[in-house]
Amino acid sequence: MGTTPRTSPVARKGLIMSISCAVLMCHAPVVIPPIGGMRENDCVDTTRAMREAARTLVAHEPQLIVLISPHAPRHPQGWGIIGDRELRGSFARFGYPQLEMKFRGSETAAAAITQAARGYGLSAHALPGAALDHGTLVPLFFVQEAGYRGPVVVVAPPHPGRRTEVLFGEVLREAARAAGERWAVLASGDMSHRLTLDAPLGYDPRAALFDESFVEFVRAGDLRSAISIDPGLADKAAEDVIQSTAVAAGAIAFRARGLKVFSYESPFGVGYLEALLYSDRAEIRHRAPPQELLDIARTAIDYELRGVPYSPPFLDAPWHDPRAVFVTLRNSAGELRGCIGRTDPIHPTLAEEVADCAVAAATRDYRMPAVEPDELAGLSIDISVLDDPEPVENRAELDPKRYGIVVTRGLRRGVLLPEVDGIESAAEQLRIALQKGGIAASEPYRLERFTVSKVAHARNTH
Repeated sequence: MGTTPRTSPVARKGLIMSISCAVLMCHAPVVIPPIGGMRENDCVDTTRAMREAARTLVAHEPQLIVLISPHAPRHPQGWGIIGDRELRGSFARFGYPQLEMKFRGSETAAAAITQAARGYGLSAHALPGAALDHGTLVPLFFVQEAGYRGPVVVVAPPHPGRRTEVLFGEVLREAARAAGERWAVLASGDMSHRLTLDAPLGYDPRAALFDESFVEFVRAGDLRSAISIDPGLADKAAEDVIQSTAVAAGAIAFRARGLKVFSYESPFGVGYLEALLYSDRAEIRHRAPPQELLDIARTAIDYELRGVPYSPPFLDAPWHDPRAVFVTLRNSAGELRGCIGRTDPIHPTLAEEVADCAVAAATRDYRMPAVEPDELAGLSIDISVLDDPEPVENRAELDPKRYGIVVTRGLRRGVLLPEVDGIESAAEQLRIALQKGGIAASEPYRLERFTVSKVAHARNTH
């Protein structure tokens, strides 16, 4: 299912990402508070995660959402496209006819997807949008709650076994690129339906292995393996998540950047997983920070040492946004002369954050004397721009060469950047971070990890 059966017929000069984000959300009606009723407390983590996934999607400001639902009307071979001017549905089937929903469709986008699919040799046909299925309605309930009012196109996969899901994901990317728009892909799917004796489809002891494997692959960003789990195991699990995830993986070309798992739980014998699979913000941030940051840092220190006010320049997008940074200074012998940074920015722009941290590293690092004016020319500067920290549930997820860490206990906090000389193990990294934060290893604390983008080792040549 995760393989592409033929070469894409549309020539490209390179991958031009036109997908703003891709998210995976479950579609169990019980996670909607009005429907959950007395069972609401049993799936509180999933409901919270659905809201977080929806808010994340909406924050990417997509111009269209393409939702892949395994419960939309299926065709043995072809892909169904729902793009009527208005889409409607209710939860009458689940005893809540009063809970009705409607969305704006896009006939233009649906036609573009259909045309692109045929260009790839795939069969695609229109489906009516007057009675949306719960695989569509449940995720869109939370997306609408999060404030999205834009158009939606719903996609129904063919019967399993056609192995065209990844290729159809490429279709979506190509259609969005041709339209010159940023689309979001929403993969709707539940995990195993046989996790307990009272599960909807009975019990199979191997169902839990499917969920464990799928979640582990997604957490690792290995979407190819996630959608290629043994079909026999997937069948025993009675899952309906692989097809929709495979479409999303194809749409983002398996670039699981910015990936974040919001929650996994199985309160009713069915596994629910919510995750951000891709963010174009992470794609942009994957680029190296601009060299201008080094000039800003050095100039800010120079002006501070001379007592002259300094206002850093305005950088082009995306580098004008506020970002957390660390600035490290070393002398010509490679010895540390200051390191100051924060995991939460306090200035409205990255340039101002860099300037402030550079000045602080040069003049306010309590571990060493302030930098003297005649030292500046020989200083090397390292700037680490931090991505947003993510919670760590298992210490096996740490890697001191790849991730920095943050440990927090109340107001106490210890931070350690990745790739610190002399730190070879996650245990050593954690020990030092706890020590920096004044947190005992026996105390409960919150553990987070983060990645950084670096620009480094500029020397003054004036």
